[in-house]
Amino acid sequence: MTLHLPQRPITTYTIIKHVATLLALTALFFPSVPFAEIYRWTDEQGKTHFSEHPPEDQVPSEEISSQLTPLNRDSSTDETKKLQKLFKGATPEEQAHQQQEKTIQQQQDKKMAQACNKARQQLKTITGRVFFVDDNGKRVVVTEEERQKRAQRLEQEIRRRCR
Repeated sequence: MTLHLPQRPITTYTIIKHVATLLALTALFFPSVPFAEIYRWTDEQGKTHFSEHPPEDQVPSEEISSQLTPLNRDSSTDETKKLQKLFKGATPEEQAHQQQEKTIQQQQDKKMAQACNKARQQLKTITGRVFFVDDNGKRVVVTEEERQKRAQRLEQEIRRRCR
C-alpha cells in the first residue's frame, strides 16, 4: 500500500514569471548607473563650483545630490513607441496559451489537493490500533512498528507536497 502524490510540473509561464522577478530584483539591487555625490561651494572670488569631490581647501561645501534630477531622460516619441511596442499586452495566441496553461495548472492543483486529502485521511485512519485488508478481502496483521513507519511516510509526503 503505497501512496503516490503527483509531482508539480514546471510550466513555461512559471519559468517566465520567475525570470521576470529575478530580473526586477537584480535591477533593484544592482542599479546600472552609480549615483555620484555632487558638491557645491563658492571660492574667495565668489565663483560657484560643482564637483563630484569636496574641495581640497577648507572651504565650506554643500552636498546637493538629493536636490538634483536626472537630465538625460529620452522622452521622444520614437523611444516611447519602442517601449510601448516592447511592453504591449499579450497576443491572442499568447493569451490562449496562458489560459491553457492556467487550466492545466488548475487541474493539477485539483489532483494534488485530492491526493493530499486522501493521504491525510489515510494517516488519520492508521493512527492507533488498526488492521488492513488485502485485495482478496483477507485481514492483514501489521505490527505497531510497521504501522508507525507507514504513518511517518504519509506524514513526510504530506509535508513535502501538500500546502
